[in-house]
Amino acid sequence: MPTEKRHLKDRRARPTPAISRYTLRGRRQQTRRWQERDNYYVDRYQTHYLIFIALIMVFCFLDIYFNSKILRAGGYELNLFMAGFMKKNFFLAQVFKLAITFFCSVFLLIHKNFRILGKIKTHIFIYAIFCLYFVLVVYESYALLLI
Repeated sequence: MPTEKRHLKDRRARPTPAISRYTLRGRRQQTRRWQERDNYYVDRYQTHYLIFIALIMVFCFLDIYFNSKILRAGGYELNLFMAGFMKKNFFLAQVFKLAITFFCSVFLLIHKNFRILGKIKTHIFIYAIFCLYFVLVVYESYALLLI
């Protein structure tokens, strides 16, 4: 039986961190072992997830644009927190909304292979947020057509 000739520590002794030096240039897009199908990080993300995150951000920009037009036409904000924030500083409220949307979307992307409460895959929330923003933008564009 051959003897072990490797002198380096086993790199698999620890799980892959959420953000590592391989995040932008690594190769791993999914786990290799069937036992590790849940709660793991990857180095690279599938293109369709990146497209959905980009579209969520585009919808967020459209939401801000349509929302400001509706407010100028006499509409009002239903979200009480944002309504109070917009009264104090409209621009800062919109930057806050973009930042929260961006960081939450990236957080979901990084944790896309995890399960919440052991049942719900996190990547489902990326699709749900996309659908909600899509419906919101369609609703706001329809409201603008009625004004």
